[in-house]
Amino acid sequence: MIHRRIRAVMAATAIVFVLAVPGAVSAAGKTVITVNSFANETFTATGGVVCPSGTATTDFKGFGGGPVAGSFHLTKTLVCADASGSFTIEVNAATVFGSPTDQGGWAVLSGTGAYGTLRGGGNLVGTYVPDGIIDVYTGSLTR
Repeated sequence: MIHRRIRAVMAATAIVFVLAVPGAVSAAGKTVITVNSFANETFTATGGVVCPSGTATTDFKGFGGGPVAGSFHLTKTLVCADASGSFTIEVNAATVFGSPTDQGGWAVLSGTGAYGTLRGGGNLVGTYVPDGIIDVYTGSLTR
């Protein structure tokens, strides 16, 4: 019963994060960004709106929660390997301690170069692996 309540709270929290992140939009033209958060963060992207790959930097903003679950907040700056520019996303996510994944929402905060007018956001699922976490950001982006 407790696990069912925790799952319900997690699902509701993820929905709230997606709706609460400024600039979040529904997926119309799907973009998928996969970030490998190991010692040296890298990303790949599909969907054609942003560059296909580059490096990422995480700026952790905070964590809150209780003995069973928590939420965390950060920004992530993605710098394109093709020198076309960079963009920063805001991430709000939640996890149940001991779970193999976390989930939440993300939105574009700013961009440079070709991504100066980038807008959009979506949802994310993070999967914990031995060396770090693999985040998959799925959503809609326009520029």
